[in-house]
Amino acid sequence: MPELADTGRRIKELRVGAGMTQHDLAGAEMSSSYISLVEHGKRIPSGRALKILAERLGVGVAEISGDPVPAENTGVRRLDLVGRLVAARRQWDGGDVEGALSEFRALADTEPAHRQDDVFTEAQLAIAEILGTLGRPDEGAEVLERMLTELAPEPYAEPRLRTLIALADLLESAGRVQDGLRYALTGHLECTARRPGTGFHSLLALDVLTRCAYWSGCPDWAPDADHGRPSADGVLPGPRASVDLHRALDLRDRGEPERATALLGECARRVTPAAGFPLWEKINGHYALLLLRRGEPAAARSLVERGLVVASVAQEPGFPLWLTTAEAAGAEAAGDLARLFALGEELAALPDTGRSHEKAAALGEIAAACARAGDRERAVGYFRSSAELFRRAQAYRHAERARERLTELIEMRK
Repeated sequence: MPELADTGRRIKELRVGAGMTQHDLAGAEMSSSYISLVEHGKRIPSGRALKILAERLGVGVAEISGDPVPAENTGVRRLDLVGRLVAARRQWDGGDVEGALSEFRALADTEPAHRQDDVFTEAQLAIAEILGTLGRPDEGAEVLERMLTELAPEPYAEPRLRTLIALADLLESAGRVQDGLRYALTGHLECTARRPGTGFHSLLALDVLTRCAYWSGCPDWAPDADHGRPSADGVLPGPRASVDLHRALDLRDRGEPERATALLGECARRVTPAAGFPLWEKINGHYALLLLRRGEPAAARSLVERGLVVASVAQEPGFPLWLTTAEAAGAEAAGDLARLFALGEELAALPDTGRSHEKAAALGEIAAACARAGDRERAVGYFRSSAELFRRAQAYRHAERARERLTELIEMRK
């Protein structure tokens, strides 16, 4: 019989890793205080409660309860497989990515090919995610596409939905936004048909659909349904923050900067780096850019400076793309053109792999700042690069807007 503290610790680790609060995990059937007691080993969750918690966390009951399951026909004990899965995750978290990838592949091969269960699903999803982080998204996409061919909507609705979400997310992150949109739409429709408007996975499906739809130039394809208020502890979970961010960007593009600023300001006040530094950095960078457009350079500068300090203290490995972009726009507003040009060159030198649509959008902001500063040559170069990167990322409507700005500048130069 596993220790209560172990069960509670596993539940907390999975919840935090999924970006969920205790309120999110509790849902309508439980309370946040009950989840807190379980996580601290002071309550024993019933079998029904364990099943509900496991479903919301997207794992099997065995992974959080530690209870042994009868041996399969292969003679491999289920608990051993779960233990290996947890050990591989720790190996991954510890920085041994290649070793973890090898172990996940061994786990996926151990499971019978005709049966889809939580260990097989978790191992395959981890393989695809690792391949994406290693710069091999096409290989990761192949893993997930093979899974989909074997996962019928029933009885494998949950693993199929998770696979659709992971595939859409991987493709969007790799700069294939319209390919991602196709799977995001499928996942959202299947999720809605199964449990309309409820569940943590429905929020994940809405998040990736909103992102893919925005970058594909089809923001109206993402439903504008209420996705819930922030929890009482003031932490805005990552998926909700991402949905709000891209809705704010769409409002900005539609010519409604005040509504965009209000929505993104509320998001920036509630979200913390705990939701994931890349997302937090993106929210604050975009909010600072909107503040600059409103003529509030002091507020924007304060936001950017605080964000860059957090990035430095936390020693985040990723380049703070949007904080740097906002810093460059702020330098233009302050008349520090040397700083603007230096930051623009630094940003343009970033690799074009990965989220190339994000780099394209940032280059568009730099190009606009250079145009306002009177340097049309630099602006033309940045708009040209922006349009090409958008085109590669399948963000064709955004590419067209960049080309329009490019044409205007070229005509002005003539």
